[in-house]
Amino acid sequence: MSPGFLNHILLISQFELKRLFSTRKGLLYLLTFTVVWYLILYYPIRLASNILSQTQDSAQLSRLFDFIGFGSILNWEIPEFAVFWHFALIIFPTLTILIAADQICSDRERGTLRIITMRTSRNSLFFGRFIGIMLIQAILILATLLSTLTLVVYRDATLLSVGINDVFAISVNLILVVLPFTAMMAALSAALKSSRQTTVWAILILSFLSGFIGLLSFQLPILEYLKVLIPGFQMPELSNLAQWEALQLAYIPLLQTIALLAAGRWIMSRQAL
Repeated sequence: MSPGFLNHILLISQFELKRLFSTRKGLLYLLTFTVVWYLILYYPIRLASNILSQTQDSAQLSRLFDFIGFGSILNWEIPEFAVFWHFALIIFPTLTILIAADQICSDRERGTLRIITMRTSRNSLFFGRFIGIMLIQAILILATLLSTLTLVVYRDATLLSVGINDVFAISVNLILVVLPFTAMMAALSAALKSSRQTTVWAILILSFLSGFIGLLSFQLPILEYLKVLIPGFQMPELSNLAQWEALQLAYIPLLQTIALLAAGRWIMSRQAL
């Protein structure tokens, strides 16, 4: 791997960050994300914290959270991060499908892809855009975690050290969760002509794979292993794990990401500019 290749990847990923924080479209996305996250932070996360701090009956709490599907919340020492974990497993993969849809296709649609590849290789462009999108998501994940930590410390300053550990654990696991979704969008973006097509195809593929493999595994339980082809299929199991325990499933998104990036690189090398 040549230094020039790495330099090009670094420059392209930096450009993706700049595009988020210095363009009208990027700032509008950040504003929307901030408003949505504020509502989540102020209502469900804060509400769960109040319920846990005011209710002393653990059996009653367990029944309540089992009823709403948050049964594993009592496995966490800090309730705010428990609720955060459940919401984040839904929100960030969904956001990935939206923000990672335009990695390559818009340049092809505008006719600028040929000009860009005159200055850098297709591989540099493909992997640079992928890394740039991952950096953006890492920043958003860390920002939301720090805002939650602020809420925790405001409630009880003695939880700071435990909260910092939760911040690191959740950030690592969430980055792993969104990796295959970003890789899938990179591959689709390399193959399709617009971000709208990329988003629609991603939703269709995930829905079709989930339904088709679910039907097959119902008929032949041995085929249940095919679920490993679906990005995020391990999410229900992840929601029941707390902190660093979730890393026991890290091999799933890593293998999916490698396979999807390999497919995307193959598509990118053969697509017309």
